[in-house]
Amino acid sequence: MTNRLNFTVPAFFQLGAVGVVLLSATPAHAAWDEGVKYGGTTIMHLYTPAKVDASPGIVVALHYCSGNAGSAHGWFEALADKYGFLVIAPGAGGNCFDATPARSGERDAIAKMVAYVVAQKNADAKKVFAAGASSGACMTQALLAAYPEVFAGGSVLAGVRAGAWTGGNAYGWSTPSKTAAQWGDIVRKASPDFSGTRPRIQLWHGTGDTTLTYSQNFPAEVLQWTNVLGVSDAASTTSSFKGSQDTWARISYKNSAGTVVLETDVAQNAPHDLSGRGLWPDVVRFFGLDVDTTTAGGGAGGAGGAGGAGGAAGSGSARAGAGGVGNIAGAASGGAGSTGVSGSTGVGGGAAGSTSNSAGSPSFGGTPSASASAGAGTATAGAKPAAAGSGATGSGSTPSDDGGCSLNGTRGGRQSPGAFIGLLVAGLGAIFRRRRSAA
Repeated sequence: MTNRLNFTVPAFFQLGAVGVVLLSATPAHAAWDEGVKYGGTTIMHLYTPAKVDASPGIVVALHYCSGNAGSAHGWFEALADKYGFLVIAPGAGGNCFDATPARSGERDAIAKMVAYVVAQKNADAKKVFAAGASSGACMTQALLAAYPEVFAGGSVLAGVRAGAWTGGNAYGWSTPSKTAAQWGDIVRKASPDFSGTRPRIQLWHGTGDTTLTYSQNFPAEVLQWTNVLGVSDAASTTSSFKGSQDTWARISYKNSAGTVVLETDVAQNAPHDLSGRGLWPDVVRFFGLDVDTTTAGGGAGGAGGAGGAGGAAGSGSARAGAGGVGNIAGAASGGAGSTGVSGSTGVGGGAAGSTSNSAGSPSFGGTPSASASAGAGTATAGAKPAAAGSGATGSGSTPSDDGGCSLNGTRGGRQSPGAFIGLLVAGLGAIFRRRRSAA
């Protein structure tokens, strides 16, 4: 096991006429344990902040295609330091995660990682969440479908709905035309014996995404999860969220108990790569982990967002109202969506029928050379997305990523363990020399 440590070592002694005065002998530190032996073969990194909650939550951070476990280190590290939760960063077994919604393979390995951390770190099994970008976003949906008893929620930064990933550990997806119930059945069949409360989910997608294309994937995601969670526009609220670079149209859907179980976020022209657009703090807010229970009282439960405005994009727009799926915006590459009118929700741009995308490994800017394009689907006010036409097959290039994994004695300007030992030896030497001269 390789450890990467963040040490904070104060001045721990003073030399004076009397000798050495010890001020602090145990430095506080945060650490990434790389290559944790949890009982499986999928790579596991674990981040433990210097100050951990008595019963901390867990966030599983899932990297993109061409990345590795280290690629997700920076997403939640500072937030874990602030709020006292733990971070698991798995590594895909190939170029991408295998996001097949099944209780096996990498999904099973990640469930074992969670069980290990719950047992070893006294973590709260009811506060386990998954979040990822691109391939990691697809894997998040697969985990929520296959292991709903493990995860309390997830956040999806530009993915495809559960069941659309076709490439295994390589890049490949297909989003054929299906009804909401058919999309929902894919999730239910992934964990057929489950009868409990389904995990909450937060969906993000930019209309400028040409890798996991917005017009083909986001409408299908919304249809799938509104069906699985049993929610509709009738019990939703709208608002907007300002990230570091984009303004997001948000719709928050409540279940019969009044809990926000689905939150959808759409930004005009936002690209595929959402990892650096200031969204991670809001992800932690959605999970309900944004309370420092190391110094305050018990943490608040995940309360979801404050609603969102009906998205508008492409050639169609949507306004708040009853019926339909409110923030499925006008298609970026689909047909012209009709404009919603007051009192009914328009759905801009039909979802493409049988759209596929395979070959290459685009991630975060690795745009397919022939991006998938939708057929001429249209939608009328208050209707679900139309499905028509077929998409094209695209291919893309794989951007490089070094993962940022390294073993450093000094990190972030903080003193290393070697400095601590050196000071200790120097202090003890001073004591012995003083005693010898006195004799």
